[in-house]
Amino acid sequence: GLEEIVPRPVRDTGNILKQGYLEKRSREHSFFGSEWQKRWCVLNRRTFYYYASEKSKQPKGNFSIEDYSARLAFHLRKDSRRRCCFELICPGKRTYE
Repeated sequence: GLEEIVPRPVRDTGNILKQGYLEKRSREHSFFGSEWQKRWCVLNRRTFYYYASEKSKQPKGNFSIEDYSARLAFHLRKDSRRRCCFELICPGKRTYE
């Protein structure tokens, strides 16, 4: 017979390549421009997940990294973190900063 697969949080799958906090630029623009939001991020071989915090059970979002590439993007910030900035880009899809 077939064994039922119980969904588990991505952090428990054992397939994690990297995880930790990043700041992600929001898509919505406020009066002050786009805001940077601290998110707990998890990367496995196929998917990038982001959570409100390390303790969150459900991701706020995720996307397949299959066609994405990364590049440094010093222009995104003017503060001391500018040398750490990068973009995840894919033609025809949302760019993550």
